[in-house]
Formats: sequence, C-alpha cells, structure tokens
Amino acid sequence: MLTRYDDIALVMSDLRFSAERVLPRDRADGGATLMSMALARQMLFLDPPDHNRLRKLFAKAFTPRRLEGLRPHIAEIANGLLDRAATAGIRIDFIGDFAAPLPVAVIAQMLGMPREDWPRLRVWSRAFGQLIAGRTLCASEFQQAEQDIGAFIEYCRGLITQRRQCPENDMLSDLIAVEEMGDRLSEQELIMNLILLFAAGHGTTTHLLGNGLLALLTHPDQWRRLLDDESIMSTAVNELLRFDAPIQVTSREASEDILLAGKLIRAGELVRVFLGSANRDPEHFTDPDTLDVRRSGARILSFGHGIHTCLGSALAKLEAEIAFTELIRRFPHARIEEQALQRAPSVSLRGLRRLTVTLG
Repeated sequence: MLTRYDDIALVMSDLRFSAERVLPRDRADGGATLMSMALARQMLFLDPPDHNRLRKLFAKAFTPRRLEGLRPHIAEIANGLLDRAATAGIRIDFIGDFAAPLPVAVIAQMLGMPREDWPRLRVWSRAFGQLIAGRTLCASEFQQAEQDIGAFIEYCRGLITQRRQCPENDMLSDLIAVEEMGDRLSEQELIMNLILLFAAGHGTTTHLLGNGLLALLTHPDQWRRLLDDESIMSTAVNELLRFDAPIQVTSREASEDILLAGKLIRAGELVRVFLGSANRDPEHFTDPDTLDVRRSGARILSFGHGIHTCLGSALAKLEAEIAFTELIRRFPHARIEEQALQRAPSVSLRGLRRLTVTLG
C-alpha cells in the first residue's frame, strides 16, 4: 500500500506496474463473466500498446474544442435541474436532484443518446460503478449488475447500428468514423469503452459535485470567497478535487521484481495506491488538511497520473465549474443538514448517496 505522493506518481507512470490487474471474479466453471469481459477491453484496464491505440482513437473525438462547445449546453442543463429542484421545495437532495442527473445528461447529449433513454442509462451506469467500487457484491447484486450491463451493451449495439446507417453531429458518430493510421475501433472495443466513458464520467462527476458542495458549505469562509470572486472557480474546483477526491484508491500489479523506496515489490504482487492520501502529502501541499480555494502548487492526482490519466477529467472539471457557479449565483445562502448525510458504500470511490441542502 502506497500513500506518499512521489511513490504513487512513480508507480502510475512506470509501465512495469501493469493496469491489466485482477478483474471481477469469473464463474466457478472457469468461464468468463459478462462483467469481466466488459472490463477486459476498456482502456482503463489495458497496458500499451492496446491502451495507447484505444486512447488515441477516443481522444480524436474528445477534443478541447468539442468540450468548450458544450459550455452553454451544460449551463442550460444545470439551470434546468436547479429550476426543477427549486420548484419542488426549499429542501432538496442535492445528489438525487442535481449531482447525479447532471453528468448523465451531459455525456448522453455528447454521445447523441435520446433524452427519453437518460433515466435507464443512469441505472445502467450505476451497475458498472459497482464493479469498480472495490466492494464485494452479494449474489443478488452481482446478478442484477450483470443484467444491467447486458442491457447496456445491447442498447449501445443498437445505437451504433443506427448511427452507421444515419450518422449525426454527435460524439458517437465521430467515434464510429474515427481513424488513426488506418486503425478503427472494433464494435466490441467501441461498446465497452462507451460504457466506461459514460459510467466512469457519471460516477466521478457526481461524487465531485457532492463532495465539493459538502466541503464548501462546511467551510463558509471558502464559500464566501467564491461569492466574492467567481474568477477563481477553476482553481477552486481543483482544490475541491484535492481535498476530497472522488477516486480514493486504485491499483497496479508489478510485472517484475521492483525496488521502490527501499522495499522490494515482487512480480505479481498487487500495489494499492491511495490517491486521496497523495493529495494530502505535506511534502507537496502546505497545510494539506486545510481547504483553500485559492491554492496553487503541485499537480493533484485525483484523476490519476501517467498514460491512464482520466480522459474525461477536463469534462468533469468543466461541469463542476459551471455547476458551482450557477449554484452560488442563484442560492448564495444555501446550507446543508449534516445529520442527513448518507455515504455511498464503496472502497475505491468516495461520495455521497444523499446530501440534503436547504437552498435558502
């Protein structure tokens, strides 16, 4: 287990530590589960050269220009959710009413998924989130997750067929057409990584929004700083990601014997890296347990490091910047009921299942 910034940054950038680690359990008869097959072709769990090939292909459709063009759409979605929540009453569940539906709507709109499908996409993406949460699923949870992921796969397959016949101005059509030196995505690769982009983007952004608002409203001096100066919002989001990271721990497997910080890690041993701890390493962050929305300095590790740095990190940050800006403008006197906090059951991910907020 690694907790220091320098050790974690080294492991995540050293290709001798493999991302093709142990995936969810297969069946007792030796056959592969649907979930392990789904994860096996996702770039998050691949090493070079397969990882590099897939990332290059997806990056061509995930450009800064496309993301910046989403800004007005994200603001429209965020304000629509806030309108609906405010109409429902002065007290809202920030997670269920805003933090969860916002990233689903954004990524679904990017990919060109019909609005009427968004509610079930949210259900299916939660099933994938259970796989990477680090918590052992009971038999009924495992069976339900398999069913949901199977439905997700079939849905993506049908949508791909439609886009091949009638391309549209959306990210999915671009991914189908994308080409890098004559190399295209296979249908299986496209489907499995669509699920990754959708589910991972949904879960981490939801936790960023929930953890971030909780941090701000329990540190009223920092909330007031943002009220006084919206121009620091980008810096503030980075600090919120450092202070309470959505992804707390991930892992790598040593592919050979490696000496690290004076300790021998044997080939085949699993190395767990605690990203949340790295973000509070006093060697890199002054007063690391203090929330400071004006903080600058070392690069945070909340979205990973090295070749597996989250491809959707810029989108998550953009959504958070817009969401917190609109929240502060519209509800400057918002407050939380801490006794109503409900944490999501997870080891790898850190977030809230429920956050009751009084809008003011």
